[in-house]
Amino acid sequence: MTDERQREATLETAPTGDDDPRDRDPRPRQPGRPRDPGYDRAILDATLQVLLDKGYKGLTIDGVAAKTGIGRPTIYRRWPSKPALVIAALAQSVGLSPTPDTGALRSDLLAFQRQQVRLMNSPESRRTTAGLVADLVADPELSEVYFRDYIAPRRESMRQALHRAINRGELRADADFDLIYDMLLGPLFMRSVVRGEPLGPDLAERTVEVVLTAFGKPTTPRRPSRPRRKSTVDTPRGAIASRTGKKPGRRGAG
Repeated sequence: MTDERQREATLETAPTGDDDPRDRDPRPRQPGRPRDPGYDRAILDATLQVLLDKGYKGLTIDGVAAKTGIGRPTIYRRWPSKPALVIAALAQSVGLSPTPDTGALRSDLLAFQRQQVRLMNSPESRRTTAGLVADLVADPELSEVYFRDYIAPRRESMRQALHRAINRGELRADADFDLIYDMLLGPLFMRSVVRGEPLGPDLAERTVEVVLTAFGKPTTPRRPSRPRRKSTVDTPRGAIASRTGKKPGRRGAG
């Protein structure tokens, strides 16, 4: 029996007071038994609610177990730690494909950015992200899980939107997709999480405009500039006319 299976068997039979009776099975547990997705949803929904109520520091596995009525062993079999559970809950709450397909790059990016601004403007979201970042820095393995389960699906969603824009002729073929993603999210993270500032309603438009200026291709002719209005002050004689209001006569007349 592997270490992982030994640990699971121990958790399954351990006499914990908050173990979930519904998760017990009188028959021997067979390898490969599928997880109940209903438990997953209930645990993740409860995790989000505890995060909203108490913040990242106030969240505990015991608290989630108490809120759901699902035992700690059941939770630990799915997520080995509090940060791993929080990452999974965040991934579920935002969804795996946040970049829409509206048919135009600008509106795709604006929809994505506005959603991020709304999310980061939530005080609960700021506290959760700030607390989670500290754990990610201290645990490279957890950081890898965060990137794989939370960041990577969103980057892929953004890449699909950018590929569509290249096919429509809206984006340069050599555009750096990773840099574009960082240019969009970096300013939001710095202001919201690091500085603790509320994000202004125009920040989505401003960050999208920076990306389009750097990597976009013009799809419509530019508006022609207005012809310069000829002024009477362009010549000395015109200057006289503008000051006196009289039509200058010929020199030497009379």
